[in-house]
Amino acid sequence: MNGYLLAAAGGVAGAVVGFFVGKFFESKALRACPILCNPKISAIFFAVLGLLIASGGK
Repeated sequence: MNGYLLAAAGGVAGAVVGFFVGKFFESKALRACPILCNPKISAIFFAVLGLLIASGGK
């Protein structure tokens, strides 16, 4: 149970970081990269990355 909670926390932290990365690059990169320039897509992408990193890739 504790591993699932840690993985969920990693996913939430990744989503928050991804949202702010998307907001930062939204005006800087002239919308060249859809993963980084759209806050919604980058939040999902970083949430998955955070989930995988926190769970140890299991």
